[in-house]
Amino acid sequence: MSAIDQTVSYSVTGHVAEITLQRPDAANAFNLPMARGFLAAVTRAVTDDDVRVILLAGAGARFCAGGDLASMIDAPDPQAALAELADLAHQSVRVLDAAGGKPVVAAVQGAAAGIGMSFVLGADVVVAARSARFVTAYTSVGLTPDGGMSWLLPRVVGQRRAAELLLTARPVSAEEAERIGIVSHLTDDDPLVEARTQAAALAARPAEALAQARRLVRSAWSRDLSAHLDDEAATISRMVGTEPTQALITTFLRR
Repeated sequence: MSAIDQTVSYSVTGHVAEITLQRPDAANAFNLPMARGFLAAVTRAVTDDDVRVILLAGAGARFCAGGDLASMIDAPDPQAALAELADLAHQSVRVLDAAGGKPVVAAVQGAAAGIGMSFVLGADVVVAARSARFVTAYTSVGLTPDGGMSWLLPRVVGQRRAAELLLTARPVSAEEAERIGIVSHLTDDDPLVEARTQAAALAARPAEALAQARRLVRSAWSRDLSAHLDDEAATISRMVGTEPTQALITTFLRR
């Protein structure tokens, strides 16, 4: 395992890149060093040909409490500091969204708030402890969403519920988060254990099929049904002509 800017750790095991926020004493709140380290880590994972799955985690009792408000207020120019922090976080959101065939798995314990919740919403698979809590947070301190939350949350839970969660900033329990689609799997144990199992299982599946399935799901948000159907038809017909897919189909038919 290697450290990136002492705030983010990075390791690769079995084609899974594990990226862990390492400010547990500050509830893994994002400050500028962490934002830079996180961007470096996700960029490294996406560009590493040995990596097939990206796993996001937070050290300590909480996944991520959002932005580090204390560091923002103490900055000589709070507006400039927050603009830089948001820009770095948004670069990471873009990198993860465009991760190609590398599914993103998040392991959540304790609080996932603000930008922490945004990164959860951008993941493909979310494993949460029953102790986890999700909170948009921003409006409680007079701020507005960032990290793509106002774009991602309506797509995950629907516009009306997203508006309610952003306007009230009420905490969402792990059970409710699973019910409304924020969480994929709940666990009574350390969520990182189950998240590693999920990530390893994804890393063992047909890589190109996962790549194209992930691309199709994400591209569906920005185009009409007819264009999407054309893409689906072209993709599945192309895939059936590849040697790995033909081998998998042959094995399936011989069962």
